[in-house]
Parts: sequence; C-alpha cells; structure tokens
Amino acid sequence: MTALGDPRTLTRLTVTLYWCCIVFGLTLPGIVMIGHDAYRRHGAWAEAIQDFRLHLFAPGYNFFLIGVLNALPFVLLAVFILFHLGTAAKQEPVIISRRLLGVAGAVAVAVGLSAWAHIGTTLYPDAQGALVYFFLPIYLLGLIPLGYAAGRLVGTLMFRKPVPPA
Repeated sequence: MTALGDPRTLTRLTVTLYWCCIVFGLTLPGIVMIGHDAYRRHGAWAEAIQDFRLHLFAPGYNFFLIGVLNALPFVLLAVFILFHLGTAAKQEPVIISRRLLGVAGAVAVAVGLSAWAHIGTTLYPDAQGALVYFFLPIYLLGLIPLGYAAGRLVGTLMFRKPVPPA
C-alpha cells in the first residue's frame, strides 16, 4: 500500500500528470493569447477564438510554432514524471510523498515561469519580444530541476522516515 492508498491510484495519477503536462505545454500560449484578446475586446470570446484560429499558421504569427516551442520542456518534464513516478509504487510511502512534492515543485516552476513569460509578452508587445519564445525553453530546462529540488527538499523536511523504537 502507498500513501495514496492503492498502487493503481499512483499509476493513474502518473499517467494523468504525463498527459496534462504535454497538453498544457502545447495549449498555454493559445490560452493566454485568446484570454488577452477577449479581455481587450471586452468579452468577445468568439472573435478572439476566430482570430487565434486564423493566425495559427499565418506567417508572422505562427501560434502553432510558439506552442510547440513552449511544449518542449513540458514534454521532457512529462517523460521525467512518467519514469520517476512510474517506479514509485515499489518504494516506501515516505519516498513516494517526497517524489510527489518534488514533481509538484517542478510543475509549479514550469507553469509559473511559462505563464508569466507568455502573459508579459502578450501584454507588452515589442520588436524583440519574440525572442522570449526561443529563450523560454532554455530557461525552463534550467529551472525545472531547481523546482524539483526545492519540492523534494520540502518533502524531505515534511515527511521523515519513522524512527524504529530502540
């Protein structure tokens, strides 16, 4: 038995996190752009979605390429989650909890930095603003392990192995 109850629960959580990371990484730029466009038009969601669809592969916009560039670190994070949590059911419950907090830290850093970069680029467009789309994956690849380490450290401080009675 694990901290989550049943090993199948951990397996379901692992697969769910895997696919959510990939889909979220691919769709986050579109969500930010559609949300900003609808906000700018005072709630015209249908027009914002239509504009996004028209610019999905358009030269000079190419929102699909932006989504793919954003998804690269999320795909690597998803593969890490698959291998790291996929073998966790064989570990002690304390180790599983620490791994889960480490993964939560990595996901929080990835989502937070990516959302912040896309919102900032959308709110304040600039001639050099498109450079963020090329450097963001590099920054994410460097900061995701730090987020994992921070989450794992919190997990180590929160979940101690029980001391056997002497």
